[in-house]
Amino acid sequence: MKTAIATIFAFLQIVFAAHAQQSFTAHGSTVIYAAPDSSQWNLVNDGIHPKSGGYLLMFEHKPIADAQGRPIKPVIAVICEPVKDSSDVIKYSIAKRLQVPFEVKKMLIPQRGDFTYKNAVGFEGQYDKGVIHKVLIGHMRHKEVGLQIICDSTDGVYDKVDSDMRNFLKSVNFKE
Repeated sequence: MKTAIATIFAFLQIVFAAHAQQSFTAHGSTVIYAAPDSSQWNLVNDGIHPKSGGYLLMFEHKPIADAQGRPIKPVIAVICEPVKDSSDVIKYSIAKRLQVPFEVKKMLIPQRGDFTYKNAVGFEGQYDKGVIHKVLIGHMRHKEVGLQIICDSTDGVYDKVDSDMRNFLKSVNFKE
C-alpha cells in the first residue's frame, strides 16, 4: 500500500510540475517559465509588441486593496528582444538600467539562488512616483537574445506578492 501511494504521489508531482512550466519562442530562443498562480494573476499580454518588436509576456495580479483602500494591481513582465552586438549580460544590464532609473537596494545573482539561469544579473530596488514602488528586475542574455524581467508592486501590498515574484524570477530559463 505504501508503494502504491508513493508511486501515485511521484506521478502527481511530475504531472503538476510539467503543467506549471510554460514557454514562448521569440527571436530564435525558447524561454521557459513557471506561470504565477492563475487564480491570482491574469495573463494580459503574450506576443510581439507592435511598436518595439520585442516579445512581451505580462501578468497582472487581481486587485489588492492597500491600507488606503486603493485597488493595486502588481505586475510581472518579461521583455524578450534581439541583441545583435556582442555585449555580455553586464553590459546589457547597464544599458537597460540607464533607461529605467530606480534606487538599487540589493544585487540579485544566480550564486545566491535568485536565478536558475546562470547568465543573469538583477536588482531589488524601489522608486517613488508619489507612491513608493518595490521592484525586482532581472536581465539575462542567451545567444543573440536579451531578456528583461520586471516585477513591480506598490510598497503597501508588496509583501503579498513578493514570493510569487521571486519564484517567477527564479523559474525563467532558456531551452537549449
